[in-house]
Amino acid sequence: MAVNINHRRKHMNSNARKLVALAIFSGACVSGVFNCMAGSTTEDPAWKPAYTEVGLIQVGDGKSPGALRNFCLNAEGNILACYAPVEGSKSVAKKTPGLQVLSPKGELLKTIPLEFKPTAVCAARDGSIFVAGDGKLAKLDAAGKILAEVASPVANEAIVITKETEDMVADMAKQTKKPVKDELERMKKSLEKRRSDVTGVTVTEKDVFMAVPSPSDFSFRVYRFDLGLQNPALVVDKLRGCCGQMDVQSHDGQLWIPHNARHAVELHDRDGKELSKFGTAGRVKACDFGGCCEPKNLRVLANGDILAAESGPPTCIKRFSAGGKFLGVVATVPGAKGDCVRVTVEASADGTRFYLLDTTKDAIRIFGAKG
Repeated sequence: MAVNINHRRKHMNSNARKLVALAIFSGACVSGVFNCMAGSTTEDPAWKPAYTEVGLIQVGDGKSPGALRNFCLNAEGNILACYAPVEGSKSVAKKTPGLQVLSPKGELLKTIPLEFKPTAVCAARDGSIFVAGDGKLAKLDAAGKILAEVASPVANEAIVITKETEDMVADMAKQTKKPVKDELERMKKSLEKRRSDVTGVTVTEKDVFMAVPSPSDFSFRVYRFDLGLQNPALVVDKLRGCCGQMDVQSHDGQLWIPHNARHAVELHDRDGKELSKFGTAGRVKACDFGGCCEPKNLRVLANGDILAAESGPPTCIKRFSAGGKFLGVVATVPGAKGDCVRVTVEASADGTRFYLLDTTKDAIRIFGAKG
């Protein structure tokens, strides 16, 4: 009987892996596949948020969203929003891609046009801006002048279909009932398109880090550059992320990664060595990370505390110490569907305002003290 039970478990685990692979390949949200719902947030007092929503900055067209891709705050507290018009959308067709510089209240101060669609941005203490997208990484001065631009290290890297990938596609073909050859070709095209993605960028006193998809599978990598965008070096590999999401942040010269498919927040040194990590998967306790792939995004505060944002459900911001101690729920978004999307999180320098990306509305939500 033990042999039969173990065989059954092995078969179930194999099917689960195939289902996850199929979901990732098809672009579906794995949380949708498994219906990963968080537990009730109304009965447990630990879920009570410290802040409430006090404002909404509408950047793109809320009726046909997709143009607002990411954002960060600069040293002045202004918002640098990655704006990339959606092809075919009449409301944004005449607007060029670039960075929109907004006041903390959402007033448009200026626009910095770019020749590529930005999907990741960060600002250095000296005012310089690092922005990436479409397989490119650029350094701008505070006024928006391009100082340097390089290609992503994987933008033109050859796609290699491994034996493991072939076996996975063969299993997927059984699920889709399509020829293996057609599925392999679809897989290759998906990987080729994916190479130009940039999912995160962050800067320290001497390094720039860039998170990008791996060219031959559906994992992610982190590369390190110097401040002149030279000398790229692969420092972290084989990160597992859901729905094209892999953030990267930094603090005191070190690298923080929300390894979302592992329900972990990881600390690495500048060479990629893992120094510590924290996080447990769970759908009920506020201190746990729910769903299939949380947290999606991070922000490290000046004192070293970590803001971890989950797309949910529930969509929320949680606060942890650098050592992983749960410090409470900062904010929640009542009624949010919890789509598997980026939820960039930021905080004002004085800690009185928190910002959360809402890609479903092309908006940035603002949270502050109640009353």
